[in-house]
Amino acid sequence: MASRILKNITALGVLQIANYLIPLLVLPIISRVLGATLFGGVGYAQNIVSYLTLIVNYGFEYSATRQIALASNDAERKRNIFWAVISAKTMLLAFSFIILALLTLFIERISCDPRLYIYTALTNIGLVLFPTWYLHGEQQVDKMAWANFFGKLLGATLVIALVRETAEYRLYPLILSLSNIVVGVGSMIYVIRHFHIGKFVLKHQILSEVFKTGFPIFMNNIFVSLYTMVNMTLLGIFATDEVVGYFSAAQRLILAINMIIVLPISTSVYPEICQRFEKSKQDGKQYLKRILILSGIASAIVSLLTFIAAPLVIHLVYGEGYTASIEILQWLSPLPFLVMIATLLTVQGLYSMELHRYAPWVGATLAVFCISLNLLLLPHLGAKAACLSWILAEVLECLIVGIILLTKGRKPCSI
Repeated sequence: MASRILKNITALGVLQIANYLIPLLVLPIISRVLGATLFGGVGYAQNIVSYLTLIVNYGFEYSATRQIALASNDAERKRNIFWAVISAKTMLLAFSFIILALLTLFIERISCDPRLYIYTALTNIGLVLFPTWYLHGEQQVDKMAWANFFGKLLGATLVIALVRETAEYRLYPLILSLSNIVVGVGSMIYVIRHFHIGKFVLKHQILSEVFKTGFPIFMNNIFVSLYTMVNMTLLGIFATDEVVGYFSAAQRLILAINMIIVLPISTSVYPEICQRFEKSKQDGKQYLKRILILSGIASAIVSLLTFIAAPLVIHLVYGEGYTASIEILQWLSPLPFLVMIATLLTVQGLYSMELHRYAPWVGATLAVFCISLNLLLLPHLGAKAACLSWILAEVLECLIVGIILLTKGRKPCSI
């Protein structure tokens, strides 16, 4: 069992290297080609599209994973869940493009450059097609991780080859989106054939079930993402694209670190911990405690190294023109540790113990806290306010969820 989890963590590490580290390796070139101002503009478009990505992903990365994991011996149910989730994500994708069209009509910043936002939003097509949630539930992600790795490597190569001057800045998000779509198509074909999914069949009862099961997680994702993404969104209102560019440079590094370190561990142990809690709550709690201790130590070391290496990393990745990003990265350096603990407590704790009904309330509290703090401090502190509000929101999440687990986790729980 331990070897299988280690294998999945390694595979998901490869997946996150593809998703975050390879694009990160493009930054030394693309940041110099675009300059801080255009780099900030592209980063702001990616920030806005991230809200649409939340809609498309819904809560399926955890709710559907859990459903597949618990239906491991029922091929027909897994087939029905697969097509129901794909159908649901397709509906949500269409809805996300409608929202983008409305934003283009009514928000001047987007209407001034609609192609940039459309090209960036195309990445969500790949997210619909790439059934990572199914593979996580089956605990078989190694082959798809490598497929994604080579797909993103191709995208990075094309960006380096084709984006040579500022006038071609829209090609950057377009190429990344197209590479994501290519990986998604290949992944869909592989899963359908390898797991004998069969032809498309949609059962409305299952469709309703996957929407209902994923809703609390979706709401929590919305609120949690508000306090991780709203910082840049609001910073773009109070500051110039150049300042947004400096913040985006540091934020990309922190997000890459978080995704490469946090997500493989969180996602890999999730099916296992769901099954442990299903059999024995005590066994599940002990397993969660061990994961928290080991992951907390590892992520604390990563945070410390991030603070120390910030000057070197910024100069290597972005160059001398982004010196202002050094202090921002140091401000953000506690986040790998805080995000690791918050993610494990929320996802592995609340979700696995079927206390996810509290998740939207936790997320709403954090969102209100973060937005209020940003609006209060941004006019005076600028990018530092965005960093501070994010850090304090993560600390508050750890405290609130920890209290819920200590008080409610002792009682028998139901959905």
